[in-house]
Amino acid sequence: MSKYDNALEIAPGVYWVGFYDKNAGFHCNPYLLVDGDEAVLFDAGTKPHYEIIMRKIMEVVNPINITHIVLHHQDPDLCAAVPDMERLCSPDLKIVSSWRAGVLIAYYGIKSEFYYVDRNNYQLKLKSGRTLKFIPTPFCHCPGSIVTFDEKTGVLFSSDLFGAFSFNWDIEAGPYYMEAMKAFHEPYMASKEILRRSIERIQKYPVKIIAPQHGSVLKGDKVAEAMSILKELDCGDEFIPWQEV
Repeated sequence: MSKYDNALEIAPGVYWVGFYDKNAGFHCNPYLLVDGDEAVLFDAGTKPHYEIIMRKIMEVVNPINITHIVLHHQDPDLCAAVPDMERLCSPDLKIVSSWRAGVLIAYYGIKSEFYYVDRNNYQLKLKSGRTLKFIPTPFCHCPGSIVTFDEKTGVLFSSDLFGAFSFNWDIEAGPYYMEAMKAFHEPYMASKEILRRSIERIQKYPVKIIAPQHGSVLKGDKVAEAMSILKELDCGDEFIPWQEV
């Protein structure tokens, strides 16, 4: 039995509830934040992995305590499981996203009410008073992309930013992670300048841990190192050798 068969606590009250496939080089990472009798799920995951993800959530909390699901953009690898999940979550469940992403997220058949961060001062206050801050990261990689900073733990739920392809996957980033991270971002992000502006916004927050939707969790010195690398990375228009036709 692998440690990845269970939910893993990456920070106090913050859990990885994803699926580990030893044959895959691309992992999707849903995260669960538990705050007293309230819970928030980040990037809920894929439909094929729904039962595995929900089992891990149930190890930690009754899903009816999940009052918010944060969807950082509209892709199926983080949204597709939501219609199944919302049946078990709080009857007052809110789907947290930007307005631009929410327009497309609605097409998954989601029934719950949306909470648009750009209409709520880019923050969400939980019942305890704990505040989640949302940082716009437009075109990294979608027009309505956002990331989330949890003030209490210093965790940045970074969506596709800081993600990586990695066949030797571990929950925490290893010695070769930065090269894998660069390989993921180079053809995926729109341009160096767009990526730089998003990293500069993120650097204004006291981030202690980066929890990306793909790849591995970054802690300690790797946090500043990863930000420094992405801030100067040639990507998108600067990286792809366009051919004139």
